[in-house]
Amino acid sequence: MSEHPLVLRRLELRDQDDVTAAVAEMAAEGEHWSYRYRGDLPWPDYVRLVRGWEDGIDLPEDFVAHAELVAEVDGEVVGRSSIRWELNDFLGRLGGHIGYAVRPAHRRQGHATEILRQSVQILRDRGVRRILVTCDDDNLASARVIEANGGVLEAVVPHDDPDEPPRRRYWISA
Repeated sequence: MSEHPLVLRRLELRDQDDVTAAVAEMAAEGEHWSYRYRGDLPWPDYVRLVRGWEDGIDLPEDFVAHAELVAEVDGEVVGRSSIRWELNDFLGRLGGHIGYAVRPAHRRQGHATEILRQSVQILRDRGVRRILVTCDDDNLASARVIEANGGVLEAVVPHDDPDEPPRRRYWISA
């Protein structure tokens, strides 16, 4: 059992300010908070949409049912996790079961490791026994997080987009 104070939970109405700030912080770094973020929607509609995705409701084309969870420490959203219940062709090659992010000011505090640990447990609780997690080949911090959670490197594969770095494919077994 982890002693880390992080709680991984469903998105709520009270998260609007934290998530909006996180989106801006990640964009300033040229990164994405979540590829599924819909800033064009009123916040209550976005929260309802995200919760529906867990059951496969109103999924964007080529997406699978998944949970978009926020990671909270002491009442503040410090990161997020996208947990896919199954893999489509893209996820099975490059995306994996779990994607995660930590806000810049909250990095190097063990949050990513704990987000991934809890995300893996959620999938295990749903019966997934072999979990694919990927990261860019040049993202050594993420590689260490995955390895700290039992990830075993299977291969490094080229990205479909030649402008993107290759991806490391790790498997975590139950």
